[in-house]
Amino acid sequence: MKKAKLLCKVLLSLWIVYNIFTLLMMPNIGNYLGRVSSRFITPYANTVGLNASWNFFSPDPAHTMYIKYLINYTDKDGNPTKDAVEGFFPPEKNQGIPSIFRKRELYVMRFMVIDAKRLKVFMGPWLCRQYPGATSVDMEHVIETVPALDQVVTLKDEGVRDLSQELQMSRESFSCIDTPDEVTL
Repeated sequence: MKKAKLLCKVLLSLWIVYNIFTLLMMPNIGNYLGRVSSRFITPYANTVGLNASWNFFSPDPAHTMYIKYLINYTDKDGNPTKDAVEGFFPPEKNQGIPSIFRKRELYVMRFMVIDAKRLKVFMGPWLCRQYPGATSVDMEHVIETVPALDQVVTLKDEGVRDLSQELQMSRESFSCIDTPDEVTL
């Protein structure tokens, strides 16, 4: 009698744990753990009506965005007078922003990618002020993608940085010499 009672408790506990796991996995069956365990939980979830999805897990991580720029120094004939300066905004393009007070730079990248003209209107004049004597600035908005989890798991020998792709979203040039007084979007 005790063995039957103990067996009933163990089976009931296992069923409860299985049920809770199904409740947690079915709303977002598209995530990695959900896809791996779907063959075990989907038939049960479909039978008892636990197959509703409402995506409560956090979204994928954001892609890294930065602006790559080239500051040009030329004379009237277009001949270089100084070596061009290559830079990135934010300067720590792939290392994260080190200070809590510089988090706005991440939002600047999102603001800039919405409209390509913003590079010319906002970033160009600012970079010209940062580099006195510059004649022009070439800028491009770059997005480095985060590889999908499936791709990382499949290609275990590859590094995450090797699997990410670099996408050039927009490219603009700005003349530091003939800057108008007012620029409108």
